[in-house]
Amino acid sequence: MNYAKRLISVLLTGAISVLSFTSVASAERAEKFVNVGFDSDGDPFLLDTTTMGKRERGFGSVLKVYQLKNGLMSEFLVHAACGDERLSIVGFRTYSQGVKLTEDKVRQEVAVRTDSPVSQAMTYYCHSVGARGW
Repeated sequence: MNYAKRLISVLLTGAISVLSFTSVASAERAEKFVNVGFDSDGDPFLLDTTTMGKRERGFGSVLKVYQLKNGLMSEFLVHAACGDERLSIVGFRTYSQGVKLTEDKVRQEVAVRTDSPVSQAMTYYCHSVGARGW
């Protein structure tokens, strides 16, 4: 009887170890930034995948899309409602060498399912959360 208990214990420990390793390996493979488009000069827009859907004080739950251009970093704060297929830019910030220069709140609705970087960011987000219809 003790032999059976030990065997089960060893097998369960091994199974848990394999599952834990698989989860860690999957997390390490995930990219922090995903390219969601380019501007007319060929500069990329990057979606921050680590903060997708998290609350940002003063803006609500947002996606953050970044662009580096001319020594400045622009951060677009985007509200994506997958179920309603609604997409809005709710704010943006500008940084220089890690220092925030500007922050503005806006409310600009954007067409969904286009080739715009913010629309591509929404598509990526809705797929990643398994939203129906995406």
